[in-house]
Amino acid sequence: MKDNQENEKMIQKKVFKDISDPVIDEFIQLFQSGDRTVFPEIIERSERLLKKAVYRRFIKGYEQDDLYQEACLILVESIKKFNPSKGMSFNQFFSLSLDNHFKGLIRRNNALKRKSFKESLSLEGTLEEKGYQLMAETGSIQPEDQPIVNETMEEYIRYLSDFEKEVCLYCYLGYPFDMIADKLRCTKKQVMNAKHRCTDKYRQHFL
Repeated sequence: MKDNQENEKMIQKKVFKDISDPVIDEFIQLFQSGDRTVFPEIIERSERLLKKAVYRRFIKGYEQDDLYQEACLILVESIKKFNPSKGMSFNQFFSLSLDNHFKGLIRRNNALKRKSFKESLSLEGTLEEKGYQLMAETGSIQPEDQPIVNETMEEYIRYLSDFEKEVCLYCYLGYPFDMIADKLRCTKKQVMNAKHRCTDKYRQHFL
């Protein structure tokens, strides 16, 4: 019981750790008042937060040096925008700005990935007899990108009727329209029409 209480205290202490620095707050006020000589001091006292922001952080397309430069740009921006009347210390404001900026980079990176895969998952292509291609070749998808592919396909499937889902699956597996019609006990024309509807829905919602 005592150990649990101590652990809870340690967790609370870690979560609510005060990162305020009255000295840097004073330097920021001097800088905003026109005293540029304090800038090296601001950099020095911000170094710990700069390094912490990029430590073990990975964003595709960015090296560690790139991330550090991004953090430095946010530092300069934070110095200009900081307003002590908002009830927040500079370090708190700077840390929040860093967090928001890097989350934004990740969102943009994922958005570009999603756009790329939506284009690569186009239903156009292949022979008419086999239907349109549903997705890129499995071998072309990198393991780290598989969740994005899965999410896109799961969202796409929700737009299809039960019959369209079956047609879609058989086309993906490589069955020709004649065989699909036989398996689903319908006409080849019905299969082709369903496949075209699948294509139209994909274009409408994802391209």
